[in-house]
Amino acid sequence: MTTELLIHVILGILLLLIPAGALYWLDRQQLKTFGVAVGRMLVQLALLCVLMWALTQLNSPWLTLLWYFCVTVYAAFLVLKRCKLEVRRLLLPVSGGMLLGVFLVGLWVLGIGLHVRVFDPLWFVPVMALLMGHTTTMMIRGMNTYLTSLKADEEQYEFLRGNGVTHFKALIPFLRRSLLAVISPTVANLTVLGLTSMPLLLVGLFVGGFTPLYAFVVMLMMVVGCISASVLSLALSIVLYELSQRYIQFPGA
Repeated sequence: MTTELLIHVILGILLLLIPAGALYWLDRQQLKTFGVAVGRMLVQLALLCVLMWALTQLNSPWLTLLWYFCVTVYAAFLVLKRCKLEVRRLLLPVSGGMLLGVFLVGLWVLGIGLHVRVFDPLWFVPVMALLMGHTTTMMIRGMNTYLTSLKADEEQYEFLRGNGVTHFKALIPFLRRSLLAVISPTVANLTVLGLTSMPLLLVGLFVGGFTPLYAFVVMLMMVVGCISASVLSLALSIVLYELSQRYIQFPGA
């Protein structure tokens, strides 16, 4: 980084004085929280850039897949923590569902939708990171809704089972609720994405030299991929969870 670029970056960061000044004037107690959040964001961006640079320089599919595996496990851990669920019993099925769901959709988006080298870090890392980020947010809604509704309406499940319905068919009403918890907010926010998140991606694509048509295709693929990855990951996670509950005995359970 040159001295001139560093100076411009510092001057750009000074824009944070606007929200910081507003908090100092209106609510000083939130000023520390704001500073911590900004600091974490800067550290995360710096680490992501360093990681992206390293993966690009090494250009190893195995290291790229290792990065994806680590990100998936961490994302599943965050989902369980946010939902206040037991990590020991649910980490394996949730991480497995997210690992497979996001990976399959990502392969389709990269290999067929965008027709690029699938394991090229320049494409694989940002696309998978965006898909995983959206899926993590939706998984928090979906898994929480599924397990909460299953616990609250256990009598409905027992009634269906008592009438000869198979285990997985008896779970369909609860699966429907969890999928609606994922799809409904996504559909409701589609119009908002055009005014919030998507312009940021559009600017990045234009800066990278993409034509308007190809930038449109990339954004379209990412929106479709985010919706599909979140739904597929939730369905797979629930299936794996139910299978683990039936066939895997946990010590002390």
